[in-house]
Amino acid sequence: MDTFKIYLTANNAGDLILRITAELHKRGFEIMAFNYQVNSENTASIGITASGETNKKEQILRQLNRLYDIKEAIAC
Repeated sequence: MDTFKIYLTANNAGDLILRITAELHKRGFEIMAFNYQVNSENTASIGITASGETNKKEQILRQLNRLYDIKEAIAC
């Protein structure tokens, strides 16, 4: 299992953290660190350090980008 970082820009919504963590859990990723910062009333920057299978990294990025509040999801 590899460790990598995911950076998200999203609309700030009440259930956003729940939906993101549920998606990661459903795909078998373990969250090691989670940073949530509200930039303005409607925008949030999220940094996640997670471990999981490398071949599923692109899949989780596609899934996160499909969530309606997510503006952008990238991995480093």
